[in-house]
Amino acid sequence: MRYLDAGQVVVSNLLLYNYRDLGLDESEFILILQLLSRDQQGKTVDLNEISQAMHLQDSQLGEVLRGLLEKKILRLVTKTDAAGKKYDKYDLSLLYAKLFKFQNELQEKQVAKQAQTDAKSVYQGIEVEFGRPLSPMELQTIDLWLNTEKYPPELILLALKEAVLNQVYNLKYIDRILLSWEKQNIKTSADVLRNQQKRRHAFENTERPKERGNRAKPSIPMYDWSKDD
Repeated sequence: MRYLDAGQVVVSNLLLYNYRDLGLDESEFILILQLLSRDQQGKTVDLNEISQAMHLQDSQLGEVLRGLLEKKILRLVTKTDAAGKKYDKYDLSLLYAKLFKFQNELQEKQVAKQAQTDAKSVYQGIEVEFGRPLSPMELQTIDLWLNTEKYPPELILLALKEAVLNQVYNLKYIDRILLSWEKQNIKTSADVLRNQQKRRHAFENTERPKERGNRAKPSIPMYDWSKDD
């Protein structure tokens, strides 16, 4: 019960796992936790109490505080209470701003890393299906698809699959598929699936077999993209 009665402090895992990347050392991090604890409890900050909790002399705690102020993690602001009395408060809004910026940068790095991985899968996938290394001209074409035309990697791989199903192993054919899809506003794998289903239904409705009987139909009808307008 004493453990529960002591209360708890809520700390973002982003801060907990990345305080070093924010330029904080252990003493600065613990001091921030001390300040957060008192802020969340609505208690006035008592530096003597904090220095005792951290086993620091007043001068040592002062050095840690100055470090946080210089790093623009913390700032001292003047507030006015309900009785009109002014008091100083340690404000952590700068820390939150840094955390927000750090999170955005982290997400951007993750997105860039994923994009690099997806692009690599395109190059490797085409090389595997073609059964040979890509030429400099082919590498340039793929780079154009990814970085200029901004075709999603998953769409390029689906166009590759269409080409392989038609037993055509060149980038010009894949390019015609991508251009056709672009004209039809096909941008995702779900769009491709709907397009395939539409083609399949059209194929089944127009096919007139000369002999009736049980015979297997291809799940995806072959389509000659070289004749596509």
